[in-house]
Amino acid sequence: MAYTKYSLTPSSNTAAPPDGAPEGMLPSAVNDTMRDMMAQIRDAGDGIRDGTYTMTAPKITGGTITGATFTGNTFSSPVISGGTINNATIGATTASTGAFSTLSATGATTFSGATVANTFSSSGATITGGTINSTAIGGTTAAAGKFTTLEATGVTTVQAGTAALPAITTTGDTNTGIFFSAADTIDFAEGGTAVGQFDSSGNFKFNSGFGSVGTAYGCRAWVNFNGTGTVAIRASGNVSSITDNGTGDYTVNFTTAMTDANYCVVLPSMVTNGNTSQHFGVSTPSNNSYASKTTSAVRVAVYNTLTSNQDVFDANIAIFR
Repeated sequence: MAYTKYSLTPSSNTAAPPDGAPEGMLPSAVNDTMRDMMAQIRDAGDGIRDGTYTMTAPKITGGTITGATFTGNTFSSPVISGGTINNATIGATTASTGAFSTLSATGATTFSGATVANTFSSSGATITGGTINSTAIGGTTAAAGKFTTLEATGVTTVQAGTAALPAITTTGDTNTGIFFSAADTIDFAEGGTAVGQFDSSGNFKFNSGFGSVGTAYGCRAWVNFNGTGTVAIRASGNVSSITDNGTGDYTVNFTTAMTDANYCVVLPSMVTNGNTSQHFGVSTPSNNSYASKTTSAVRVAVYNTLTSNQDVFDANIAIFR
């Protein structure tokens, strides 16, 4: 439409007729100018009413626009009643099918039968009903589903399981894993057979070829040392040092103390001269001047007669409780 050749400032419309009305124009030019203005007014009116109306810098401050189609970049802060956007009904209770590149909502947003592709991100979304990877959302018992990574910040509960079908297992080996046979008890299965357990008292039990799971009584301390000359530890566990009290008389000091003195001491040895009559035992002198077993140490002696002690070359001591 050529009406844009006119200026919004009346005094600026001084172009040659019929594009303007300059001062002193001929009377015959007045008719031409008026007829041109009439045509432009009709053209603009027809475009607004029935055709396509293109505005280079539109500004609408009020009124009602009915049945209009807007094409272009940005339409800022409008109040639109009725009609559609991308085939979605504006203001309808149920929106028609539509696609949005970006959808942002500051209040409550309800999706019914929606499909979300790729990423759905929200800091406080509430999703009621529906499924994720065929797993029911909010269901009492979830349907089967698979997640590449599953992370939970709270308590995660699984079924108790059995030795044949452990509650926690791995793909392709479902009869090996962890199950829970009783309260406060953790069990381990391998090939459908129970092979280990932490019972409700904190005892560890295992099956090491004996046919059933039994309590494992651990060695609480052990040592191998040379008791001749300057006493020297070859290897040990939970033993801090050996005290040489004299010929064939030693105190084994524990790194971590025993719970009590009711432990078992195993005492094999080999003396330097191959004497076959040597004895190795927990030392308890007749005058009872010292205790042989405490929670922090045990005193042992080697002797080849009832009265003669003898140093040992290869002393081996183990403590069980």
